[in-house]
Amino acid sequence: MMTPDFRSLCAELLNGLDEIAHSRYPFPGYTRCAMDRARAALSEPEPVAPTLTEQALIALHAVATGANDTREQHQDLETIRRALEALP
Repeated sequence: MMTPDFRSLCAELLNGLDEIAHSRYPFPGYTRCAMDRARAALSEPEPVAPTLTEQALIALHAVATGANDTREQHQDLETIRRALEALP
């Protein structure tokens, strides 16, 4: 079965490592530490991507303050254009 996303894959790998650790032999400390960090990361809520409006406001600020180079400014202007086109 293919795993649909990174968090699911991470959980599957962690479960597999848990099974190995409990049935065959203990893992070294650094592996257990990595497994603990993976468990902690999976317990956090999944990050939510910014909306198009939020992206456009960030881009507008970057353009207004001159914070970007020409290539980044072009990408920012594209984001603003997409947000404006999405308006009703």
